[in-house]
Amino acid sequence: MKKILYLLLVLIVLMAGIGGGFLYREGMGYVDYALRRGNSRDPWGPPQAFEEIYPYPNKDPRNQPKAPLAPTEIWTLQSFDGLQLVGSHFLPDKESHRWVILVHGYGCNERFMWGVAPYYLKRGYHVVTPNMRASGKSEGTYLTMGVLEGKDVAQWAREIAAVDPQARIVLHGESMGASDVMMALGEPLPKNVKAVIEDSGYSDLSRFLEERMEDLAIPYPSAIIQGANLLMKIRTGVFLRDVSPIKEVKKSTLPILFIHGSRDELIPPHMMEDLASQSPSPIKEELLIKGGRHAENDALGDIYFRQVFRFLERAGV
Repeated sequence: MKKILYLLLVLIVLMAGIGGGFLYREGMGYVDYALRRGNSRDPWGPPQAFEEIYPYPNKDPRNQPKAPLAPTEIWTLQSFDGLQLVGSHFLPDKESHRWVILVHGYGCNERFMWGVAPYYLKRGYHVVTPNMRASGKSEGTYLTMGVLEGKDVAQWAREIAAVDPQARIVLHGESMGASDVMMALGEPLPKNVKAVIEDSGYSDLSRFLEERMEDLAIPYPSAIIQGANLLMKIRTGVFLRDVSPIKEVKKSTLPILFIHGSRDELIPPHMMEDLASQSPSPIKEELLIKGGRHAENDALGDIYFRQVFRFLERAGV
């Protein structure tokens, strides 16, 4: 993370109009480092930044679970901008109209959510695990930290509703995946979507980056954010300022469970409180996992999922 933020410093000079093409290229290098798929080991793998800064070894793809032991279908759909998106549909033992879309985080793919899938399958849910754009088997070059991913989540929900018009759908995301499902709240969702589980999401990416820069004593954070906003737009087609799940949460009255670990060293726990305070939902809860680290809360297993399913029962799913 410090390396990413340090690279942003070149944008201060760029904003002042000094340095020309060289600094422009340096700034674009930052965007590619953080958001372009592919790294020194795998051109279709996660961004180079993920390889270098992601802090928790249990997220290593080599340590991820195998696919759940359940009948499986491979689903594909075309995104609004023409990308082929690929995911898996795991079927429960008995006929059911309960569905969950499990959304992985930054630098990950659907496999990172396969450890969660069995808990839902045991409860009779159909489980859909998409590879988000520019991740896993899905097409795409750049991550957008939730802006276009939110549109894709909404499209997966519409696909489920077309397959099962009686579906009752839960959106469940971790880390950037949590922000993806919250960003989806600003999209046209089918009435079949009944609840949202967000675990370890950020409320606003600009604010998150600015706070981290302040923690690292990096000067001029506001100026850096302005420059990053422009370069992200040029490279990915979306502005950094648009990555604001809290703005979309304000628009939705869907039941939503906000989860965060008290020892999350990446996304500060206060962002959960910020999100919950702005949600107008009549059914909302906050769950602070004592000692929990970033996006590791589901490692508690039954303790975690008892809370999740209790909430979903309250939400009427």
